[in-house]
Amino acid sequence: MNIRFLGTGGAFDAHLGNSAAWVELNGINILLDCGHSVYGKLHNLELADEIDYILITHLHDDHVGSLSTTILHHKHRMEPPRKARFLYPDTHHGRLMKDRLKKYLAFSLMHPKDYIEFYPLETVPGITAIDTTGHHVADMVSFGFMFEDNNSRAIYSGDMGTPRLVFDMLNDFPKDEKPLRIFHEVNFAPSNGIHTYYEDLMNMKGDFELFVYHADPAKAPDACDLQFVCNHPELMMI
Repeated sequence: MNIRFLGTGGAFDAHLGNSAAWVELNGINILLDCGHSVYGKLHNLELADEIDYILITHLHDDHVGSLSTTILHHKHRMEPPRKARFLYPDTHHGRLMKDRLKKYLAFSLMHPKDYIEFYPLETVPGITAIDTTGHHVADMVSFGFMFEDNNSRAIYSGDMGTPRLVFDMLNDFPKDEKPLRIFHEVNFAPSNGIHTYYEDLMNMKGDFELFVYHADPAKAPDACDLQFVCNHPELMMI
């Protein structure tokens, strides 16, 4: 398994690109989020043809802003053309996400069903949804995800106001030797329930590697000693 980031910034960190990741899991390529900057990065890296499935954490523009273009690429640039394939958790909130995503896309794709198709998350073994609905923005459906193969685990939080949901789930992990990496969004403003305050993450200790994204490290307070994804070249797509 390999997770590398296409961008690590929030909505206004244009120089860092929108937070999104390229996940290689058991030979399958998964695009995780697709904000404004993402299609251009996929095109430049010649990865747009290599997408097997798309996963979306939530429907803010910095996570879906170039999604329509990426979908159109499937139909008009891939050989042979095909529909874009989305994974979704087959739960109440997962099905709600699917319905809202179709409505969102209908503004730019007149007939979304002609361009996209949905598959339950279990179609690809090794992915677990973390339901964060209401923990980013009230009434907004949102998810984080855990990826696992025979050798390792990784968690991608998505946007959320508290790290509790991610770190509480660690208590349920079997006691094995699989290394764990946690990629968690971070914010430097005092906690407001929308993004995770950096001090809350600094208090998290355990047998894992913690990396943060969705913020500009140049703006980090002096007291922040967290590891930023963008400062680790091995975690970034070139």
